[in-house]
Amino acid sequence: MNPQSQDTARAHAFLSAMLDADEPIVASGTANEARRTSRNVMSGRGNFLIVTPRRLLWSPPRMPHRRVSLDFDTVTSWSEGTQYHRYALVLEHAAVERIDWAPAQKILWCEWGDTEKTKRQARTTLHFSRGDTKVATAIRDQLVRREIFPSERLRFDEPSREKRIGGDVMFARRRWRDRFRS
Repeated sequence: MNPQSQDTARAHAFLSAMLDADEPIVASGTANEARRTSRNVMSGRGNFLIVTPRRLLWSPPRMPHRRVSLDFDTVTSWSEGTQYHRYALVLEHAAVERIDWAPAQKILWCEWGDTEKTKRQARTTLHFSRGDTKVATAIRDQLVRREIFPSERLRFDEPSREKRIGGDVMFARRRWRDRFRS
């Protein structure tokens, strides 16, 4: 079993242990969570998710103690959209607490070190490889079952590849390669 599969299996076991005895798993899988929602979909950290009829649980596979549990009854609105090949689902909900990374030291604009801190978040943006994944479909089904319908279709700017990388592909590669030459 490769390390990524081991991490996913560990996260699945950890999140499953949080479930009530009578709480079935509707779907499980992976998605990326973005911490900022801007006009462009940004890739975030990969997370393992479990969907039950009552709630959505997720955590990074390598750090399952940084779990988040979101009760579907606390979701007030949601939106969906795509950018390039990614499907995005934005949930607005009552604030949930999560354990997250924070710098151990910070002076002015410099920060260093690793520590963990409890943070509150009231908006969650999940990115899926496609809109028809089992987890994305299960989340939408649970929200519609509670009569919470999508508020709007998200629209993202989709600049061309040339604009995203700032010009010539070969120039960008040369610039990256030249950074490591003396």
